[in-house]
Amino acid sequence: MKCLHALCCAFVAILALTEPRYLHSQSPVAADYDRERRIWSISNGIIEAQYTLTDQNLFRLLTLRRLTGKRWANAGAPASSPINMNIDGNILNDNTKWELADTTVEPAPRGGLRQVIKLRNDNAEAEITLRLEMHPGQRFLRTYYSYRNVGQTQHYIQRARFFNMRLNTEGRQMRAFTVNQVRQGAPLMFDTVERELSTQRNQAITVFAGAYADQCTWLALRDDADYGLVFGWEFDGRSAVTVQLVNAGREVLISGGPLALHLPVRPGREVTFPAAFVGLFRGDWDEAGYRTHRYVEPILAAPLPDDNFPYFIYNTWGYDQNIDETTLRRSAQIAASIGVELFVVDLGWARQIGQWEQDPVKFPTGLRGLSDYVHSLGMKFGVHFVPVEASANAPVLIANPDWTSSVDNDYFEADSLCLSNTGAQIWTRVSLLRVIRTYGVDWITQDAENLVKNCSKTTHTHDSANSNWDNSVNGIDALVDFIRGRAPQTLWENNADGGTMSTFGALQRYVTFSSCDACEELPRRQAVYGMSYVFPPRYIDRYMGEYPTKFTTRSSMFGGPWILMQPLAKLPAAALNLLREEGALFKALRGLIREGKVYHLLPRPDGYSIEALQSFHQDWNRGVIFVYRPESPVAQETIFPRGLNPNGTYRVSFQESRDVFYRSGASLMSSGINVKLPTKFFAELVFVTGE
Repeated sequence: MKCLHALCCAFVAILALTEPRYLHSQSPVAADYDRERRIWSISNGIIEAQYTLTDQNLFRLLTLRRLTGKRWANAGAPASSPINMNIDGNILNDNTKWELADTTVEPAPRGGLRQVIKLRNDNAEAEITLRLEMHPGQRFLRTYYSYRNVGQTQHYIQRARFFNMRLNTEGRQMRAFTVNQVRQGAPLMFDTVERELSTQRNQAITVFAGAYADQCTWLALRDDADYGLVFGWEFDGRSAVTVQLVNAGREVLISGGPLALHLPVRPGREVTFPAAFVGLFRGDWDEAGYRTHRYVEPILAAPLPDDNFPYFIYNTWGYDQNIDETTLRRSAQIAASIGVELFVVDLGWARQIGQWEQDPVKFPTGLRGLSDYVHSLGMKFGVHFVPVEASANAPVLIANPDWTSSVDNDYFEADSLCLSNTGAQIWTRVSLLRVIRTYGVDWITQDAENLVKNCSKTTHTHDSANSNWDNSVNGIDALVDFIRGRAPQTLWENNADGGTMSTFGALQRYVTFSSCDACEELPRRQAVYGMSYVFPPRYIDRYMGEYPTKFTTRSSMFGGPWILMQPLAKLPAAALNLLREEGALFKALRGLIREGKVYHLLPRPDGYSIEALQSFHQDWNRGVIFVYRPESPVAQETIFPRGLNPNGTYRVSFQESRDVFYRSGASLMSSGINVKLPTKFFAELVFVTGE
């Protein structure tokens, strides 16, 4: 987790010349309300969205289009409303009549503009505030709404959709593309699924997403002319979003929201539902992923800690829980000598799970002493923390046995905590702040079997039928938001037993995600392959536990933080030297991988066939291709790079081969690059650099 020096210097020089990273020729966002026609418009010179309150007082999506491309909604056809709710059996949907209460325009974070539309329906005792957000240079519209109870009694919200959109297919064939996440005990490893939409029997494709669900909170659609849409939603709990063809295939319906919703709202109170976004693109699935990355990174994601991110990290899990102060001081010394930037003490540092105090036997002079030593070596210091679990004999559960959730996920024999129960939430906040401040913690590796617990207890402060919402919004989200607000210098890694909560809600709170946690080289590459369609590469960290070879190290480089977890004190000098050299290579390439466009040049890794994954940055006019030969008998492969300037000239070089040649971009993309792969379990890096 002599030529190399020149490569490092070149990449540092490139990084210094490339601000701003994502947004280039930008037109400002314009938002307008035509009071006479009752039409709201928001546009940034790339896309336009319009909504209307019709003469019949129906609220409608009027227009959704790229200004130079396809109209997905035009003149109110197909007809749909973004508001779709069930409140105590009262259905608010496309046919609901509304009165306009107010409308304003206000700034949105990160340079955007927000149009605010307030609507009332007195029959349902509902006031809805709809928010439409757009940003300069982006092909995306972000929407969300709030509900305020204007009645005199408590209401229960039983449905509130992120999406309720009917869009025009023009009769073209449509395909859907989704990416699974990872879940222990299930054959899910960020594999990609492409399916054709069919009109037969109202066939629908459902994305079951969120914590401990099956898919990432992302869906891409594309027609046979390569006009496409991408959808994302910002909820960490479990949700379902469905896409299906309707109206004899002339329309596509996208709808869905949180599952198991039973949300009480007292009179006068307001609740805001998770946001969702839709983006328009033209191209293949790589383009859908790239446009998603270039939107969520500058607009939604937790800010980059610094320009050296993603970090080269060491994690102590190679020792399991058999750690002590002497071993870790020696490991820290070795880690610093090979270039590690962050040293993380994994599970086993505390007295037990849920008793978050240093183990005095393992750390006789204190964990703070180790933290200070790590800092003195020039590294950041991190600890493993499990916010939603506690051992049965931990003092917190001895004193408060009812704080457990009704469904136990069995994490290292610890019991599941219900974090949306007020007492457990407050205790966890206090405990974690004390850990951060007492031990000088720069990084939290957050772990758990399931971060959004199922709990039906009637003795807790949440509604017994609403724990999916509460343990997300008022549970893990509230905890992370609280701690980040009071310890903003401490960075969070979303390691939920691997990538079991791969959502755009989490992306806003964490600087990176675990892909498949402590997995071998093949599932690491499989996870990178799938995750890189959905999330920016820095959100794909990889844990490497094998003995280091160039194949295993390069199976760990592409993406976010590279995390070593070997027992460093037991490795010979040759292995440490290799880690030092490969770590320097990772650092030289991390900026390009972080900023570039990902191209999936060959199919998903299967452990046998040749693999190739490319990152190319058009502004920098350079890229790198990772080529892997696992068990394949093939000793060379022609790789066709993508995204090059056809009229430009490129220098092609290799990390292992001494071959160097120059060819045009058009020639490289049409004729390919012959890559030598002389042995099984061989990894080559191909550098393509514009002249």
